Amino acid sequence: MQRYFIESTNEITFTDEQIHHISKVMRMNINEQFEIVFNNKCFLVEIISFNPFKINIINEITSSPELNVDITLLYCLPKGDKLDLVIQKATEIGVKNIILVQSSRCVCKYKKEDYIKKLTRLNKIILEASEQSHRFILPKIIDIIDFKDLKKYQFNHNFIAYENEKTTSLNSFTFKKNESIGILIGSEGGFSIQEVKYAEENNYKAISLGKRILRSETACIYALSVLSFLSEDL
Repeated sequence: MQRYFIESTNEITFTDEQIHHISKVMRMNINEQFEIVFNNKCFLVEIISFNPFKINIINEITSSPELNVDITLLYCLPKGDKLDLVIQKATEIGVKNIILVQSSRCVCKYKKEDYIKKLTRLNKIILEASEQSHRFILPKIIDIIDFKDLKKYQFNHNFIAYENEKTTSLNSFTFKKNESIGILIGSEGGFSIQEVKYAEENNYKAISLGKRILRSETACIYALSVLSFLSEDL
């Protein structure tokens, strides 16, 4: 069933783009139903008028699809359009927050003004992925930071994926409901030894993502999927 996020916090107000999508793209009719997320609550609604556009709330949907832990993905900027893919898939899997990181091996270097321009597109990707995956919340891109600022971001569990770590994996840890988890994934080329040491000095534990060397976008999807699986039954 189609789902839309309502940005207003005071009253349910649809944008012109949403109304166009409902009426022209989805070709819905009077009495047809869809879902809306309003103030982090989800409702089943039905159309009662198109001109003006009005809906009637049928009932609240209380079964939440959100993960039992709060995951923040810290992702070192990749080249090309990989970032778009990772943002989309991270949203679908259930990440809560995203922090973009400039590491020494990042081919892509963003200036702050470039980041602000790209943020509009990334937020649109998040919105569409959240609607498609029936999320209750929209994940947030918190900031773009230099690697040295990693120490400012601390969670109940802090991880850095490192290809030279051979024994410790995400399965080595026990998580509790509502805990926060930060997972740091490198760009192409991974991390320097100095960066791994700095991360470990700031409470990040090096973990393995398996015996194979993964592309940076694959590593993100894999790590988040494992965390999602481990948190399902908390």
